[in-house]
Amino acid sequence: MIKSHQSKLPQGVLLLLQGMGLLLLTFFLFQIFSTGKGQLYLLAILAGLGTLCVLYRPDWGVLVLLMVWFLDFSPRVLGVRFLSVPYLVVGVLLIPFALSILRDRMIWVLRVPQVNIFLLIGILLLASTWWNAEQHPLSIIPEFDSTERMLHLFFARLIFLVFFIYFITTQKGIELAVFLALVLILMAAQSALPVSLSGRRARASFSLAANPNRLAFICLFATSLLWFYRSSLQARWKSLTVPLLFFLPATALATGSRSGFIQMIILGVLILKEQEGWSVIKRVHSFLFLGAVLIVLSVIVPASQYMRATSFDPTTQAPGKQSLNHRITRIWHLLETAASNPILGIGIGNFRWVNQSRYGDDRQPHNSYLGTLAESGAPVLSLYLLLFYVTYRMLNELKRSGPRELLWLSKGLRVNLILFLVFSAFADFWVNDFLYLIIGLTVAMTVLWKRQESTAAQLRPSSVLAPTPVGLTA
Repeated sequence: MIKSHQSKLPQGVLLLLQGMGLLLLTFFLFQIFSTGKGQLYLLAILAGLGTLCVLYRPDWGVLVLLMVWFLDFSPRVLGVRFLSVPYLVVGVLLIPFALSILRDRMIWVLRVPQVNIFLLIGILLLASTWWNAEQHPLSIIPEFDSTERMLHLFFARLIFLVFFIYFITTQKGIELAVFLALVLILMAAQSALPVSLSGRRARASFSLAANPNRLAFICLFATSLLWFYRSSLQARWKSLTVPLLFFLPATALATGSRSGFIQMIILGVLILKEQEGWSVIKRVHSFLFLGAVLIVLSVIVPASQYMRATSFDPTTQAPGKQSLNHRITRIWHLLETAASNPILGIGIGNFRWVNQSRYGDDRQPHNSYLGTLAESGAPVLSLYLLLFYVTYRMLNELKRSGPRELLWLSKGLRVNLILFLVFSAFADFWVNDFLYLIIGLTVAMTVLWKRQESTAAQLRPSSVLAPTPVGLTA
């Protein structure tokens, strides 16, 4: 049975660290005032204070990782790669993580099925990389080889997932992570506004949202969460979400993304389906609201982007015809490449140079399913599908029996997982932050639910047993 984890350090260790921190702070302040050379010392003070904060509240460190990865802003200290913010935060988080392992005498996250699946995927990716390195010691076109980068992204996000599950253990922590993600998405959507008003495809000015297709997905991701969060609010607060429920879908449609348009239709259907048990009046109100959003979008979104998003015929002269033809051709290339190496694939990150050498096309796969099949083989693809199945079952169980205070999040994540699977057919997205965020929130809610059920079971007669959440059995 998984134990709940309190993020704070033992009191004695915490007092010791605080004392050392105060001594260092006093020393650096003395150096600043005595020498007048304060820039480096001020940086050291800020780093020290940040370290103390993360040691005291490891969940804050996890949120910092989420923020810097989304913003893609992580300057290196003294120009050293491993002195950037993510590495420094991970290094600090290893301290409370190690102390907790020593205290509990176990790494309980290894009982989480998603973590084990990711570990198996990682082992197979390393085996595939080694095998293909033996077959092709040097890639034919080295500048297109991204094996090292893809492996780094995979294992870095896996570490983030472990820390997320281990330290985000309260309802407030879960909600804070969700609201931070929503704020970051709104920042990205707002930065895309000048581009969309100029008639071009909307795209953010930073991070993964700088790609129009990905911006469409994250805007709909936020739309889903806001919609279901709105259902949990009192009437007087619901009006505050209305502008965002118009702004985010409008931004998604202004990207001209075909996959975004498909996801928007699916989102509307799922929103209506998730209203089972609602009164007729609430259902009619929701239907009318969605209709109003659709009418507004058809008016304010530039016609060129609307035509591009709704054009799926590669023989027409509609905007985006060339992109659509390239994607169809690349599907055949992916299938042929996968058939040549069905077990271990051609190696993660190798598709661009292999595709360029064989077919003269250096673009990314733009399909997570076929890209994984071609680069990593059928076993890895099967494990990813198992990962999604396990997570979907967890979300279904949370929707039925999970914490009522977070029912809106269970519904929103369930819808977003479906949208994620749809978007994965149009993008290389399985090493992206959002997969790990969805899974991390799902597992965190399940652990919270299990802890609540365990507490409730202690108050019941011994003959009554608390139910065990799906996927987290001992």
